[in-house]
Order: sequence, then structure tokens, then C-alpha cells
Amino acid sequence: MSARWSEDEMLRLAASGVAKVDLLGCRGTTLCSMEEIAAMAAVCAIHGVGSNPPSTPPSTGDDNV
Repeated sequence: MSARWSEDEMLRLAASGVAKVDLLGCRGTTLCSMEEIAAMAAVCAIHGVGSNPPSTPPSTGDDNV
């Protein structure tokens, strides 16, 4: 199986997406391509962002749920 991107391409795509959001704010988020979003997620995953499983929701005190 071949790699989706090279490391340089992944970083370029992620940086392009981040630059759009940084420059244009909310409007920039609508201009990101799916490839840029996937590359941003990949960079986050490589750096350990979001690697912890979600925590258990806080108890409501109702044991009959």
C-alpha cells in the first residue's frame, strides 16, 4: 500500500489549511479542501493531539439510568 502523501506534502497541505483559517477566520474554514483537513488531522494525530479516549461523562447522581 502506498502512502497517501509524502511527509512534505502532508505538511504543505496542513499549512495551507491553517493559513486559510488564520488569515480569514470562519470564512477560511469554508475554503479548506478535504485534503487540507485530512492533512491537518494527520499532523495532529502524529503529534498526539486527541490520542486519549474520551472520558466517561460526569455522573448525574441517578443510579437508575
